[in-house]
Amino acid sequence: MAPWLRLATALLPLAAARQHDLTARQSSTTVTVNLDQKYQIIDGFGCSEAFQRAVQMSKLSEAKQQYTLDLLFNTTSGAGLSILRNGIGSSPDMSSDHMVSIQPKSPGGPSSTPQYVWDGSDNKQLWVAQEAIKRGVRTIYADAWSAPGYMKTNGNDANGGSLCGVGGATCSSGDWRQAYADYLVQYVKYYREANVTITHLGFLNEPELT
Repeated sequence: MAPWLRLATALLPLAAARQHDLTARQSSTTVTVNLDQKYQIIDGFGCSEAFQRAVQMSKLSEAKQQYTLDLLFNTTSGAGLSILRNGIGSSPDMSSDHMVSIQPKSPGGPSSTPQYVWDGSDNKQLWVAQEAIKRGVRTIYADAWSAPGYMKTNGNDANGGSLCGVGGATCSSGDWRQAYADYLVQYVKYYREANVTITHLGFLNEPELT
């Protein structure tokens, strides 16, 4: 008999005994479920339109656009999702994944007058948000993956780095913390001007990714 076969044969009784013991313990376990006990509240279920998903949807035919939006947000004919997550752009230009920043170029420094740019589209995310609201969505969470590169220690909105001014992040350009906060607030204001209320705002995502 081959050595591996002898070993397998020897282990079979042990495995069977362990399985018997496990089955015995499971059969003697009692689980009590109290449906009146509440531990947490689920605010809803949703989806994200970051990474150009909204742009991809906008390239569909009008009929397919409405069909897709209904599949996501319609409470009778679709999933009835109640939360929409936006990505706040940080890229200086359109790329395959990232969203374009509302201030793609540095204004010159953290205390310089901001030079915001708003195209009324936000990579088609505004359109999806407006359509979601028509279908009953009231929770819109805008989340920034990163600050723009010129506000960070590595000069890039990807590949790590830290916001200039936070603990241990000193930059020759200065402290960008307030400028970044103003940047995020301005993003919310642009949506509000289009009658879309952003209810939740995130200033970073996966900060220790790299």
